[in-house]
Amino acid sequence: MRKFVTSLEKGMSKINEIAGFIAATLIVLLMVLTFANVTGRYFIWPIVGTHELTYLSLALIVFLSLGYVQSKKEHIAIGIFVDKCSKRTQAVLDAISYFVTFSLLFLMGWQMVVFAGRTSTTLTGDLHLPVSAFVYLCALGAFLYAMTAIVDFLKSLLKVVNPEHES
Repeated sequence: MRKFVTSLEKGMSKINEIAGFIAATLIVLLMVLTFANVTGRYFIWPIVGTHELTYLSLALIVFLSLGYVQSKKEHIAIGIFVDKCSKRTQAVLDAISYFVTFSLLFLMGWQMVVFAGRTSTTLTGDLHLPVSAFVYLCALGAFLYAMTAIVDFLKSLLKVVNPEHES
């Protein structure tokens, strides 16, 4: 079981790193686009579609980076009471938390896929980009986060069985 969890964790880590790199690249591109748009207002003309690209990129940045942040354990966590519990109790609480996280994110991703199907003919106003493509990519990010939560859930279960197990 430990080998399976370890290999699943390594695979998800690589996938999340790719998604995180894409999100980071989008941040840089968004920064360049915003600079060019603001500068263009004063010298030539603003860039058409900047508003659309900004809000679509921000959605992608958020959803594609969630799994990466979870895999690196960079979310904010306050453990005033949990830190005083035994390792086994902490592992049980972690397992419950990760399972709830997985459940909610899986449902969120599933509903995003359903929504993307309903909006398959919807295009943005200026650039006529298909909205559903961006919603599908956001759903992918939600599923990546959900899968990362499952990996953490399994690691927590291993800690429940063996509190001395560090993964």
